[in-house]
Amino acid sequence: MSGTQERAPAAAAGTETIEAGNVTNTNLTGNTITTRWAGFYGEVSGGILLGDSANNIFYQWTVSDPTGSYVFAANGTVSDWSSANIKEANVTDMASYLLESAGDNFTNTFTTRQWFNSTSLSINNTWTATTWQNGTQTTNFTTYALKTADNSTMIWAGSVVSNAVAFKNETTDYQILAPADTTAQTYYFYLEFR
Repeated sequence: MSGTQERAPAAAAGTETIEAGNVTNTNLTGNTITTRWAGFYGEVSGGILLGDSANNIFYQWTVSDPTGSYVFAANGTVSDWSSANIKEANVTDMASYLLESAGDNFTNTFTTRQWFNSTSLSINNTWTATTWQNGTQTTNFTTYALKTADNSTMIWAGSVVSNAVAFKNETTDYQILAPADTTAQTYYFYLEFR
């Protein structure tokens, strides 16, 4: 795995010229960078293999189109990916900074519920958010909010769409929205091919 971080630039200051005795209507529009969320995006590649516990490969198949696969970003390690251990995350499972009254809190970001259906998991009523592609919010890249049954690990799952247009008008296979406060956080990535 490799990656580089980017951040939106700060807005430039606007100006207005005034003279004594006048009243000037000045309308402002601006944006601020979120302090609750970060994004991951990238390419997916790999294959299906048959091998032993020492990773000696007996046979390997290439996956030429990973569409329908899933990328998982978890804030801890996950060893049990069974449906008994992976559940839908709810509002009450979120970190406190995601529940504060703010425009970018969890309930203003994950606004719809969908069925999460991967090769190994089928979870009903999962909170979802859709990220943007080339300036438009679309349903190609959906992020699903999941967790482990003991609530120790939050998992953010993203659907894979091979060679789709990314948020910045370049080709990518997935985009995932994940929580991040103002301190550095580590995410563990898992890939499930269909």
